[in-house]
Amino acid sequence: MEEIDSKAILESYGLFMDDISQIRVVDSKSADSAQNAKTCTDRFVMDVQDLQRILKDFSEESAKLAEQVKQRKLIAIAARAKLQAVTREAELEKIALLEKIEEQKLQAERLRAEHDALKRIEQSQNIILQQFND
Repeated sequence: MEEIDSKAILESYGLFMDDISQIRVVDSKSADSAQNAKTCTDRFVMDVQDLQRILKDFSEESAKLAEQVKQRKLIAIAARAKLQAVTREAELEKIALLEKIEEQKLQAERLRAEHDALKRIEQSQNIILQQFND
């Protein structure tokens, strides 16, 4: 009973006794709640710091990947341009070769016509020679 009276007297002055009989200014429930809040707050701060670190790492990795994508895109654009140039050159070469073939065909036709004309001339000259020899 004496202990209960002393607790009541201390509490009337705003002092409290905890489980190990130490005098406190704050009651044990409030102290426990404050300690629990501090622990939760510390845990929350650590979680926020971890999140900030993760976001920073993510941002750095994203920037690196963006740079790699940019480089590969430039390489792909250069390769496409080179392929288009090669295709254009091949098309121009094809056109030039087709023109040369057409030119050769025309020349062959002219030579054939000239050959035929010369054969006719030769035949007519052979006929004239045979007439002179007869």
